[in-house]
Amino acid sequence: MLWLAHDEIYDRVYVIEELYQSGMTPEVFAREVLRTDRLLVLSDSSDTFCNDQPLGGVIDSASFADTGMGGGRADQMNKLGCRWRAAEKGAGSRLAGIAAIHARLAAVKDSMPRLIVFRNCRNLIRTLPAMVYSRTNPEDIDDSCEQHAVDALRYGLTRRKIEFRLIPVYGI
Repeated sequence: MLWLAHDEIYDRVYVIEELYQSGMTPEVFAREVLRTDRLLVLSDSSDTFCNDQPLGGVIDSASFADTGMGGGRADQMNKLGCRWRAAEKGAGSRLAGIAAIHARLAAVKDSMPRLIVFRNCRNLIRTLPAMVYSRTNPEDIDDSCEQHAVDALRYGLTRRKIEFRLIPVYGI
């Protein structure tokens, strides 16, 4: 699980936090996610403030598969206050996510990549450089690589941002 922040001015994505631990129940995972959400300090154009709301995020769509316990793991976490949506996984989405990572890592005019990973995201830092291409599909990652953190990154980079804005409508 990764927390990403987007700098719209420079179109730069920052990976600011990670949660990387196996064996957590949905309840423990939800508690850790919500705790981290509330530890983040947010700002808008006029103020900086502590976050008091769970943040929305994307999670592997397999997490919504019904486990016989009243929904999937993601459904159980959403009932506890998380705000998960399923990552879109259609034809070519995996390759599109990998391409999005490459595009973000490429330097742009200011010689800075458009993806910055904070040093506390140790597992992403450890696994991202270890990704090797598949011998059978050179656009894809080899299945033998540890991909959890990279999968979370590609889900985050390819998620559709949903915003609602009020705009004045005239002439109706």
